[in-house]
Amino acid sequence: MNDRSLAAQLGPLPEGVAALPEEHQQDLADALREARQRQGRALAKAGNEALRFIPALVRPAIRRAMGL
Repeated sequence: MNDRSLAAQLGPLPEGVAALPEEHQQDLADALREARQRQGRALAKAGNEALRFIPALVRPAIRRAMGL
C-alpha cells in the first residue's frame, strides 16, 4: 500500500470528499492509484501493439523516438 493521500494525488479536495473519514479517503486514494497503474499498463500495451503495424526495420528508431 502506498501512503500517498488523496489530497496529495488530486490537490484540494471537494467539500464532500474532504468530509469523508480518513479511512474512506485512503480507500479512494488506493483505488485511484490502482486505476492509474492499470491505465498506464493498458497504454503501454496499446503502444506496443501499434508498433506491429510499422515495418520491422523502422521499429527500433520509432521506439527510441517514442521513449519506449
